[in-house]
Amino acid sequence: MKWPQVSIGKLLWGGLGLTLFAKAATSLPIVPFNPTGPEPFVLVAGSTETENEATPESDVPPIVPGLKQSGNVCEAPEEVMLALEEQRKLVKAQESELEARRSEIALAREKLDIEKEGLNALKASIEELLARVEAAKTDDLERLIAFYQNMKPADAARIMDDMDIETTIMVLGTMKPRVAAPILAKMSPVRTRAVSKIILERSQLPGDQDLRGVRID
Repeated sequence: MKWPQVSIGKLLWGGLGLTLFAKAATSLPIVPFNPTGPEPFVLVAGSTETENEATPESDVPPIVPGLKQSGNVCEAPEEVMLALEEQRKLVKAQESELEARRSEIALAREKLDIEKEGLNALKASIEELLARVEAAKTDDLERLIAFYQNMKPADAARIMDDMDIETTIMVLGTMKPRVAAPILAKMSPVRTRAVSKIILERSQLPGDQDLRGVRID
């Protein structure tokens, strides 16, 4: 049997190749085998935007005034009930205050009505008293005029010469002209001129009256 002839150079190159292959095999990492296959890949690029959209605004007003809130977590039902109870008490206090003010206003109006009735009654009494005084004055004047009318003109003139000018003018001015004329004729000339001037000017307005030169004595 003849062996094939192999050169020494080929043997050396073959041994060197096996050695390098063995070293390379021992230096590679061993990857474990996963029988369930590769894990699924989940895209989470939009997770941040979703979380931001789900976050409530910090400036949203509370549902119940006075109720404390912390983020997305609502307070306990007991705190809600307490806040509502405080609101009820506040409303009730305001209603009580308004009712008290209404009562005060009603009482003040009642007092004003009573005072108004009293003033009206007082006004009626004063008007009645003034009417009586005026009636009495008229009666007294008419009675005085009747006295002088029944006198002789000379006697009446002599008395009126010494009487105050206001009463003289009142009596003579109220008498009928045919009765006052004889009395006025018997009075002193100075008195007659004064009475005549005053009777003439008293029909004028106060600003238009001219009593200059009038002598009473």
